[in-house]
Amino acid sequence: MQVHKIMTEPPQTCPRGMHLADASRRMRASGCGSLIVLGPDGRIAGIVTDRDLALALGDTPGAGPLTLDQVMSHHVHTCRPDDDLAVALERMARAHVRRLPVVDEHGDVKGLISIDDIVLWGLRSGGVSTHQLVGALRALCATSSFAAREYADDFQPS
Repeated sequence: MQVHKIMTEPPQTCPRGMHLADASRRMRASGCGSLIVLGPDGRIAGIVTDRDLALALGDTPGAGPLTLDQVMSHHVHTCRPDDDLAVALERMARAHVRRLPVVDEHGDVKGLISIDDIVLWGLRSGGVSTHQLVGALRALCATSSFAAREYADDFQPS
């Protein structure tokens, strides 16, 4: 099964200068847990998650003036619409991320695929195996350095 069959489209995007409170409101209104941050050229500049917002607000007294470019992840792992779900799942597991923006061959954002999408839809015929999914989830959940080392080789694509 290919990524484009279950990805969320259009994805929620925002400019890098958006304030944290506005980003939080957009996430709440759209029911999503991340926003793809676009630069002035319309290309991906970063990604911000609800966790990023919570940590920034907790760490910074008077965080109101903070903008997304100050708290977003700048290195963004992506996949392509025609990638197999197993490829996207492996990329998530290896990068320890739960969401991947989906971009075309020109770098244009086409959608977003999350671990939730794969859990809900990817086990169908032609998707991913239960073994692949459990391996990826174990890798994603391994937050301590011990757990990350312990489960690093557990995810093996078939």
